[in-house]
Amino acid sequence: MSGANEFILTIDVGAGSLRAGALRPDGSLFAAATAPLAIDEPQPGWAEIDPEKWWAALLAAGGRVLRKVPRSGAILGVCLTGLTRAQVLLDREGKVLGPAMQFRDHRAEAEAREVARHLPADNPAEAITPFHPLARLAWVARRQPGMFAELATVLEPKDFLNHRLTGLAAGDSVTYSRLDALEPLPRGLPAWIERCLDLLRPRLHAPWERLGTVIRLDPPFDRLEGVPVFAGSMDSWATAVGSGAVRPGQAYDIAGTSEVVGLLTRRRLSVPGLVSLRWSESAHQIGGPTQAGADCALWCHSAFRLRGRMAQAVERVGKRLPAADRPVFLPYLAGERTPVWRSDVRGAFHNLGRATGPDDFLWSVMEGVAMAARDILDRATTGGGEAPDELRVSGGGARSDAWCQMKADVLGLPVLRSTEQETGVVGAAIAAAVGLRLYPDLTAAAQAMVRTGRRFEPRSSLAALYAERAALYRRAKEAALALADAGSATPAKASTAAA
Repeated sequence: MSGANEFILTIDVGAGSLRAGALRPDGSLFAAATAPLAIDEPQPGWAEIDPEKWWAALLAAGGRVLRKVPRSGAILGVCLTGLTRAQVLLDREGKVLGPAMQFRDHRAEAEAREVARHLPADNPAEAITPFHPLARLAWVARRQPGMFAELATVLEPKDFLNHRLTGLAAGDSVTYSRLDALEPLPRGLPAWIERCLDLLRPRLHAPWERLGTVIRLDPPFDRLEGVPVFAGSMDSWATAVGSGAVRPGQAYDIAGTSEVVGLLTRRRLSVPGLVSLRWSESAHQIGGPTQAGADCALWCHSAFRLRGRMAQAVERVGKRLPAADRPVFLPYLAGERTPVWRSDVRGAFHNLGRATGPDDFLWSVMEGVAMAARDILDRATTGGGEAPDELRVSGGGARSDAWCQMKADVLGLPVLRSTEQETGVVGAAIAAAVGLRLYPDLTAAAQAMVRTGRRFEPRSSLAALYAERAALYRRAKEAALALADAGSATPAKASTAAA
């Protein structure tokens, strides 16, 4: 094991900020810094950013971290993670051709329908939507043919930054495994779709594999010259790995404004409504992002004017025991992604009574978010996955003891929370530590570098009641989908996933 004066530099590119950290090989965070980011919305439905802002943010936050690391300290490696479903377009000389469309940009609706006609999908989680990179590239091909003619390389945000650091263009095997569902390709595809597909086939590395080394940069980055850079992966992978989710049988929940939930399995599964990904040397993932999370609680806290601040209300209300007569909440306020992939389905409260009060509504919203996670994990398990033995939770929503305990009870699983809130930078450091051969694999690295702060055990006395409430949740979901089917204006609108 390396000494206390050795560090791994990590970068986490988010939608609203870029976070940099210097971590020791044991996973402890030595220094951190954040640089804000802003997304531009020049037209309704558009969301984009100049990729140069990412580079400027990396220099700002990474520079502040490097200045905190003593000159006597050794930077062992660099690893980046970041948001996905955003594409950086480069010409043959590596010059940025224009703004990068962000994950919620849905300008490519017409192009998505055209591409989907050539590449239909049985699994809605794998369908071509306006948020799919193929639809984005089709939009460029149709609407900006001059730019499309100059286009030579398409990279994810962290891969663009890796390119700036090393001069090499590549992607990672986890993020790009989402495109495996396109294979085998049908014959007779239009030439412009073939070219879009070619642009989405970069050289791939596992997240822990060495991509290259840092080229010469200005101070304080001059001390990184020759330091190895590892491929890294998307933010949800790094955040889950940084919470300790690395082996088959573990589940994870990234509890943010909306939540990402998954189950790790020994073999790769294909389950309708769920996203299948490669994960580690010995595990795959089945699950996906939802639209439900802290945003639902924020809405409820405001709409029903609960007393106390949001965090206080969540802790107060979340400690209440379940009751059969309390409302069941379907958390589809903005449609839902996993596992239904419908932008037109809406949320609902079921089982209201005259005695229902503001605190009851918030309790039901918190339970509904937990039920959405149960819905995904139940589908993953019945689709062939191992029954999970624990849930690793991270993100802002994981800071609530009451909500963590409720999830343990709803899911019937122990919930383990990391002591480090920024688990994304820990996950990136874990990948680099494996690449540096400080640990033999991800499992060993996570065991050494992830510190579990608290374990929430499910209360067996509540299992039967929550099973009954889960059945009510499923019936409410079926009713909401039936209403959406009856009210859909067009088939395209019904099948488009929410941003």
